[in-house]
Amino acid sequence: MLSRMKLACGAVCSLVACSSLLHAAPPRVLVDGCKLEQMAAEPDIVTPVGCAFDPAGRLLVVESHTHQRPDDYAGPAGDRIRLLSDADGDGTLDRWSTFAEGYQQAMNVAVAEDGAVYVVTRRDVHLLRDADDDGVADSDEVIIRLETEAEYPHNGLSGICLVRGEEFASQGMIYTQSQLYLGLGENFGFPYTLIGSDGKKVSGNGGVGSIFGCFFDGSGVERIADGFWNPFSICLDSGNRMFTVDNDPDASPPCRLLHVIYSGDYGHRWEYGRAGVHPLQAWDGELPGSLPMICGTGEAPTAVVMHRGWLWVTSWGDHRIERYKLTSRGASFGAEREVVVQGDADFRPTGMAVAPDGALWFADWVDRSYPVHGNGRIWRLTLPDDASVHEPPKSSAETFTSWEHIWSVRFTRDAFALTNWASNSLVFMIMEYGVEDGVRRTWESATEIGQKVHLVNLTRWFLVDDDASWFGKANAEPLIREILTSALKDASAGVRLAAVRRIADAKLLEFRDNVAALLDGPIPDERYFLAVIGAIDWLDGDGTPRHSGIGDGLLARELRNKRRSPELHALALRMISPDHKQITLDALREYLASPSLELQREAVSALARKTDPQRFELLSKIAADANRPAELRAIAIAGLAADASQHEDQLTQLAENGNGAIAKEAARVLRLTSLRSPLTEEKPAADDLPGWNELLAAGGDPASGERLFFTPAGANCAVCHQHRGRGGQVGPDLTRIGAQQSRERIISSILQPSREIAPRYQPWVLATDDGLTHLGLRLPQGGDDGRESYADTNGKTFTLNSEEIDERLPSDQSIMPAGLEQVMTIADLRDIVAFLSGDDAATTETEDAP
Repeated sequence: MLSRMKLACGAVCSLVACSSLLHAAPPRVLVDGCKLEQMAAEPDIVTPVGCAFDPAGRLLVVESHTHQRPDDYAGPAGDRIRLLSDADGDGTLDRWSTFAEGYQQAMNVAVAEDGAVYVVTRRDVHLLRDADDDGVADSDEVIIRLETEAEYPHNGLSGICLVRGEEFASQGMIYTQSQLYLGLGENFGFPYTLIGSDGKKVSGNGGVGSIFGCFFDGSGVERIADGFWNPFSICLDSGNRMFTVDNDPDASPPCRLLHVIYSGDYGHRWEYGRAGVHPLQAWDGELPGSLPMICGTGEAPTAVVMHRGWLWVTSWGDHRIERYKLTSRGASFGAEREVVVQGDADFRPTGMAVAPDGALWFADWVDRSYPVHGNGRIWRLTLPDDASVHEPPKSSAETFTSWEHIWSVRFTRDAFALTNWASNSLVFMIMEYGVEDGVRRTWESATEIGQKVHLVNLTRWFLVDDDASWFGKANAEPLIREILTSALKDASAGVRLAAVRRIADAKLLEFRDNVAALLDGPIPDERYFLAVIGAIDWLDGDGTPRHSGIGDGLLARELRNKRRSPELHALALRMISPDHKQITLDALREYLASPSLELQREAVSALARKTDPQRFELLSKIAADANRPAELRAIAIAGLAADASQHEDQLTQLAENGNGAIAKEAARVLRLTSLRSPLTEEKPAADDLPGWNELLAAGGDPASGERLFFTPAGANCAVCHQHRGRGGQVGPDLTRIGAQQSRERIISSILQPSREIAPRYQPWVLATDDGLTHLGLRLPQGGDDGRESYADTNGKTFTLNSEEIDERLPSDQSIMPAGLEQVMTIADLRDIVAFLSGDDAATTETEDAP
């Protein structure tokens, strides 16, 4: 990831707390000069969610009484909007009252500049006014309704944001006329229709979380962007650019901080499976046409606000308050994260609002229990008077004076710029020539691969919406089908894959055979292959959401398909879990007998990665087989590292009498497993990057580096990292690192792994009640069952009960171990750098379109 971590873990500042919850350990403030105060607790306020200040400086808070309400719950029958005001004019908010009540599954609240109050529930938006200013709403009008059969409380309507002043919100290069923005979650995939006050409707299905815009009175509803899981909170910065925080599918962390632009596709579709691992789902811009996140956030973010140039985020699941400093990254942004407040399991921040005096107030659900429980807190975080105001940067695109300049100079591969180009071109062409002619002219004007990808992606709104927002009534479906037919035949794999996504999403069954025919053409990489077979599976299926093991299931089916070529079988074998029930030793022996060298290679690699102890006998035979290619024997030798002591004699003989790669690999296995003394070499210090860059600037054997990457000894890279479909998923996927980073940056990451830590890979120091301290990276898991799983520095998993963690602090030390230059020789390092830097997969055709 591109964001750099900034932490001030030792700067614990003053904490003032009321005594109503003496059993709770107070949250810790981690930034100098900040002051945290508990301002209220039950019974004055319970299970609070969203909050907002009105023009008079009073705090309105959504108090939930209906969220998964237990049968024996004694609270009010409906949710309330509680009002905290100044009773005696001394400048202190000290009086609680009820502004409005009777809502079901209320989520959020926002206040307009004229004092109008908007309350968002799971299925509608209310506009409230207090005409006589007595602190009680005297009018309540439903201005937006969500018609759907879904009932789960917090995956319907939730996030809300109001435009301030007379400017429109900036949606990339388009400025919509909307004044109010709403977030809609995945809705469990149920069809829905959003109906505005003027009767205008926008419909959707498939569990695609979306952000909508409308006027203050609820009229003019339009879709702004989609592909979210649950955009629970939305905000605008001083330039009226839009940001949201998005909860994560169960197996695809982290939650996301996103820059929202008009027509943006953020990659998620619930009906493909809630785990988020289906090959047709993207979480960080992995698929053509989808947009990446700014960076990951803590678990279960429930609020995002812009304040003093920072984006502030509450993390319900990780018990903390974070802030993010934006950095320019192409036509969008990256960010640097700082943890400001860190609590324990009974600190569950939800809504957040900025007070007139600049303090941040936030609500606290307190308990991990989803059902309402009668506890709650309100906190105030006061920033130091001299706290710097950071002006949010402009993206690189915003620094240019014309779109033509942007396009010609900088952003022919930037996903945000390409999305802007597609939506702008389509809008302007439709306005000029009408829907059908405008769509055709836009497609014909697309000369670059990226332009085609994002135009194909934009057709999704014609195929889904009753009303395609700015594009007018979508009577262009026949033309859209022509475009998809053309795109499936395009020379670019990226354009073809974009068409596959749109066909699968809209379940256009007439294209099923066209999609299947792609398997008879060029397969540029693993991602393309998985997406195509995933689309075929989806088009053939009944629409049932897929489970988290969908990838292995699809690959196993391909391996059973005798009509597939050995090359496709090799590709499937590379990506499937080596311990899948279908990948038996007998099956691997059959693949090893294939005339295809590629299939043999993947069979040996899969054998080396299995956990079946009987694999070593077969690996030993392959290593000793002089009739096998040296490449296959070397892979088998690397696999023997997991049982080297039992094969020491064979490894020694191969190291002393073998040739080339065989001798080199055997000697390396003996050395990495401490069966042979390490080489004595003069090396620069780990922090002498110029020295290392000079030493590793050239040379190295990529094939040897690949074997080292997957060797189960020494650095053991594949325990945490994946490369071209093989390996672990604890750390970043390194498949395309050669295209994303310079050789020097790769060297730096190996030698100094803690120098830059992306937010999604933030480790934690955990002090438990038995006096022990643990360092680990939080692993994905669905829900919150009171247990937390982490990966340690060896890539091994450990699990703790939340209640046994006395203290948790963000660490500035990566779980990737330092000192790898002491484990590996200079030749090893050259090999691994050559492998990562010279990766052919990094320049595959699908990369020509973001």
